[in-house]
Amino acid sequence: MAKQKKTTQNKSDFILEHPDLMAKEIVAKGKAVGLALTEKYVYTIRSVARARKQRDADRARSGVAAKGGATSGAGALLLAVAGEIGLGRAIEILEGERRRVMAMLPR
Repeated sequence: MAKQKKTTQNKSDFILEHPDLMAKEIVAKGKAVGLALTEKYVYTIRSVARARKQRDADRARSGVAAKGGATSGAGALLLAVAGEIGLGRAIEILEGERRRVMAMLPR
């Protein structure tokens, strides 16, 4: 007699694979494939996924890469200036400003 191998599926992935179904339908479908789900859990997973998607879209709009390589704010300004006047001159200006700020700080 051969043993049946139980297939385990990630609950979150299962929920997100069915965006067109209502929570009640997902719970029933999950039960049919051996997943114990609640409607509240379905709503929570969908909410987290929407928030993550919105965060990634906001980061993309602001120029911050989702995985490393953040290029915004002062870093983006430095890159723009370096592109216009050259990296060497941009670094000289940056070092000059750093010295000026350090001179104003109490020792």
